[in-house]
Amino acid sequence: MIYVLFNAFTTLSSLINKSFHPSDERGEGVVSSAVAVVIFSALGVAMWFAFRDTMNTATSMINSQVAQLGN
Repeated sequence: MIYVLFNAFTTLSSLINKSFHPSDERGEGVVSSAVAVVIFSALGVAMWFAFRDTMNTATSMINSQVAQLGN
């Protein structure tokens, strides 16, 4: 009976220890790289929309100034 309880305790202890301290970290670099790629691509999209809006505003202002020069 004590052997069964001791065996159950050690098995449970090793399972808890493995869940809090994983021994295999081979995929951590891939996951971190994927997160970095997603963040940088979101920043790139935001910068593209800001650039596009700025250029559209500048183009319309330049066109209106050029139209006033001809009058």
